[in-house]
Amino acid sequence: MVRDRDIDVEVDGIPHVLACLAALDHTVDDRADEVIKDSAETVASRTRALMPVGPVPHGHARSSVEVVRTEGLAATVSEGSARFPYVGWLEFGGHVGRRHAVARQWIPRGRYLFPSLSTVRPGLTPQMHEAMRRAAREAGWDPDG
Repeated sequence: MVRDRDIDVEVDGIPHVLACLAALDHTVDDRADEVIKDSAETVASRTRALMPVGPVPHGHARSSVEVVRTEGLAATVSEGSARFPYVGWLEFGGHVGRRHAVARQWIPRGRYLFPSLSTVRPGLTPQMHEAMRRAAREAGWDPDG
């Protein structure tokens, strides 16, 4: 027969765990944001390197490639603008000009931006994992043990 008795359990370290979780909350966002920003800058840089140089000074389509920061954990690489309306044609191809007389082979996956993204994308997950481990260490956790 089991008698009713009080059982006291003591757990050491709860305040430390709570402090680490609070620190981790802030640190994770910072480290993830760094990875996202660096990856977007790499894509933009590689895209610029692939784009052709224009015929006139300061008329280079590559100068239209930029990283646009958005809210939250995101970044966008954009190309083209009102000043460079032909970048879409450079990127994908098609027909332009009077009576669509100037042709460039259509490449659905693009020539510059998407190929650059495809070289960066495989390394993004390992970089994000390392950033999370670094954030955990900075918050006082040992992610490896």
